[in-house]
Amino acid sequence: MRAELTAVQNVVNSLAVFAFLGMVIALFAISALLRIVRELQQAVLAVPAAPGPDAVRRVPRFASADGRPTFVLVVSEQCPSCRDRAAHLAGMPPGRVDGRLVLLSAGEACAAWAGPAPHVEAVVDADLLGSVAVGATPSLVKYAPDGAEEWRRVVGSDPDLDRLLGVDLPESSNVR
Repeated sequence: MRAELTAVQNVVNSLAVFAFLGMVIALFAISALLRIVRELQQAVLAVPAAPGPDAVRRVPRFASADGRPTFVLVVSEQCPSCRDRAAHLAGMPPGRVDGRLVLLSAGEACAAWAGPAPHVEAVVDADLLGSVAVGATPSLVKYAPDGAEEWRRVVGSDPDLDRLLGVDLPESSNVR
């Protein structure tokens, strides 16, 4: 009987030691996680503040001397929907939109999507694209004649693009 108690006592002592070691390891892990969180907090505090609204929301390149707004369709090469919206924009008859039309991208391939449409200005400029800073493509951004941003919207379909551009559609336009 004494041997059985000693064996059980050894098992209990071993479990207590393993539990204690597990607690020590858990404390080290928690300490390391807290250190990482503190480093991330310090890194966030060290980041300079985002530029003010005037720095991001005003683009002199999109100012117009004729007093009309500028509509900028922002597209990317990896977006199949962008290709469709760019082709639809290029296919609109000139003068149908009251404003200047710009297709903005970072890749040369996107400029070709507008084709030979003289009423759509294709701009390939990664820096300018970064300053416009849209969250999703295709997006339409409207700029006032002075280059100040008025609004931005994600464009989901061709009728959505028409609506945002203020294009009057004929009654039969729902059949495409």
